[in-house]
Amino acid sequence: MKPANLIFLLKLLIILVSGQVLAVESKVKLPVEPKVSWRKAGQLPAPKGFNKSIGIAGAYSGFIGNYLVVAGGTNFPNGHPFFDKGVKQYYSDVFVFDTENEQFDLVAQGHLPSARGHGAAVVAGNSLYFVGGKNNDKAFGSILKLTLDDNLQPVIKAVNQLPFAWDSGAAAWQDDSLFVFAGKRNGVVSNAVCQFSLKQQKCINKDKISPIPGLARADFPSIKHQKQFYVFGGANVQAGKGRYVLTDAYAFDFEALNWRTLTPITVKDQPYSVAGGGVAVINGEQFILLGGVNRQVFNDAIFQLTTSEKDRLSKFKQYYFSLNEQEVNFSRQQLIYDFNKDNWSTLSKEVPFTGGAGPLAISQKDNQIYWISGETRPVIRTPNVYQATVEPVQ
Repeated sequence: MKPANLIFLLKLLIILVSGQVLAVESKVKLPVEPKVSWRKAGQLPAPKGFNKSIGIAGAYSGFIGNYLVVAGGTNFPNGHPFFDKGVKQYYSDVFVFDTENEQFDLVAQGHLPSARGHGAAVVAGNSLYFVGGKNNDKAFGSILKLTLDDNLQPVIKAVNQLPFAWDSGAAAWQDDSLFVFAGKRNGVVSNAVCQFSLKQQKCINKDKISPIPGLARADFPSIKHQKQFYVFGGANVQAGKGRYVLTDAYAFDFEALNWRTLTPITVKDQPYSVAGGGVAVINGEQFILLGGVNRQVFNDAIFQLTTSEKDRLSKFKQYYFSLNEQEVNFSRQQLIYDFNKDNWSTLSKEVPFTGGAGPLAISQKDNQIYWISGETRPVIRTPNVYQATVEPVQ
């Protein structure tokens, strides 16, 4: 065969093979990235006695129907604790917002029995339960029930009391019991689980429920979904150098009363922090994790703040509290956990605003997710509330 003919045949073969490959590739269904569209919904009002809203962290939040309730929380209204000797302040304010048709209208206000934050909010039917929390004076074991009357005014009643003071953990309602996970019990970071019976007024099934695997933890994103309760990372400032920020993850089965270890939290194959952030469900088969402190920055900060003394401590505080939002680098990633495949990925776009922690509050109604206030860097809050719409995957 002449060389020219051989070259022609080779070219023809390449074209045919390429066409077959393209045909096969065209039949392969590539994964579709969830589409999450963000907008600024509005701002939190100023608490009673203040003219300006500077935002809060550690608030209770949840939906009753179309009404988003935001309560309590904390900030520094009289200046920075290092630069201005400002003192942290807790609030009792309760705000009720109508979110129907993507509005964000304040329709009612009220007050908790006392100022508090850093507790847990649990939705149960047409009620919200605010569990535990703390303020500058003490931590609480109280369980408050919030409902809305015919005029949408919040009605709050103390319905029970945990057998310990508790804050900075997570809670869920299941089988007429209130489950309380980790956080701080009587001021000590814990990994214990209490199935609290409101009827018996005590923790039950103590011998059947194991603590969360791994280290004790606080300020972790968590979510209940399909009779499972998911715990992601968190923080333990007593864990030792380089270990303050946790990146492990677990799921609790409410029926079997046991834990399952999940794939650790990673971005680009590196451990990733979501401590101080929040979580919501998207498209019924994935979670989206939002916000959280930067692992390296926070690990170093806790080490320096807990081991340095006198001039060295003062110099570090001067440095750390002067960091801007980009340097503190609270997470702006939209981190996706697929609980059927047990794997992690990120959306191609970050949230179009400053990252948050503190912890920030994340609340959800159907395909609407609300990012409520929180810190943009240590001490500094934002009053902004952002709303995301999750479009169904076709």
